[in-house]
Amino acid sequence: MSLPIMMGSAAQNIIVLSDNVFLYHYDHLQFAAVGVIGAFYLVLASIGYGFSRGGQIFIARKYGEKDMKSLGMYFQALVLFEAVLAVLIFGFIHLFGYDFLKLFISSTEILDYCYDYLYYRSYGVFFSYLGVALIALYTGIAQPKIILFDTLVLTISNIILNYVFVFGKWGAPAMGIGGSALASTLSEVIAFIVFIAYIVYKRSYKTYHLLDFTSINLRRIYECFNISFPIVVQSALGLGAYFLFFTFIENNSAKDLEISNLIRNIYLILSIPAWGYSAGINTMVSNFIGTKKGRLSFH
Repeated sequence: MSLPIMMGSAAQNIIVLSDNVFLYHYDHLQFAAVGVIGAFYLVLASIGYGFSRGGQIFIARKYGEKDMKSLGMYFQALVLFEAVLAVLIFGFIHLFGYDFLKLFISSTEILDYCYDYLYYRSYGVFFSYLGVALIALYTGIAQPKIILFDTLVLTISNIILNYVFVFGKWGAPAMGIGGSALASTLSEVIAFIVFIAYIVYKRSYKTYHLLDFTSINLRRIYECFNISFPIVVQSALGLGAYFLFFTFIENNSAKDLEISNLIRNIYLILSIPAWGYSAGINTMVSNFIGTKKGRLSFH
């Protein structure tokens, strides 16, 4: 069960890794820059992902209880919360993003490259945050195959679009780091559309009452927030430390930053199994609790 979840949970890691590979072969300074801004964007992505974990836990519990109506309500609460959060993050990037990065990055050239990447990636926040809500749904109901398929769509489209927009192939302009960010955003849009098409095709929106919206349920939103907040803080602090570490290296030299980014890509690969395995364990425990088999979670 954990393998598909493993891939879906680490989707942003896969995107950043793909961006790094193409930029390494395009321009070394831009490759160095994506090390800094890639770490920063992972912090932003971890906020949306962390909050989705709370929704996933409640969805899994209600699925175990066979309470599909409540399951749909928790999903709606999660989608609404993620959408509002995406708007706030998008606004922060466009209003304060450049000045915020300027506090940490000393090189004007690297700063411009970083904001170029962040500008295009900002539009992907909506699809990323709503996408993790869909992943939380299908993780919670223990149907991870679509997560694996959608992640493969995301990865393949990202690789193709990176090739097109970074190097300027098939009539597209060579955009470098901006093209890499644009490719990542477009691949998230494609993956999101595929996910929605699957839900419509399988009529899951009826089975799980996903569209039975009556009113905004603040209690369920608070419950998701309350259980997710420690996860968000843990992820943000951990990945935030990486961002600060990379800014310290950038202040030393661009060459050191380039080397450090190369090493970090190895960490990204190694972190994928850990993220997925933990998400799988969360789902199994919540399902056991929902089916009144909580003791099994200790065996």
